Amino acid sequence: METNAATEFDGECAFAVSTGKREVAGSHKHRLTTNGKTYLFSNGAAKFLWKVLPNRESKAEAVWAETAAKDEA
Repeated sequence: METNAATEFDGECAFAVSTGKREVAGSHKHRLTTNGKTYLFSNGAAKFLWKVLPNRESKAEAVWAETAAKDEA
């Protein structure tokens, strides 16, 4: 998996995270930078869906926070 400290979700596919799936590698080939944040996606379709479906960013952040809390427990 390509990782980069400057990407959100430790380089995982942002769309996959927003659907509750983890461990899906993102690719710098399919990236989107918005509001100072860089998101990686596994493919072009995931990037497109991130842009057109509502609330993807907030859903991904909620899943990420929930997962992090479980990892700390």
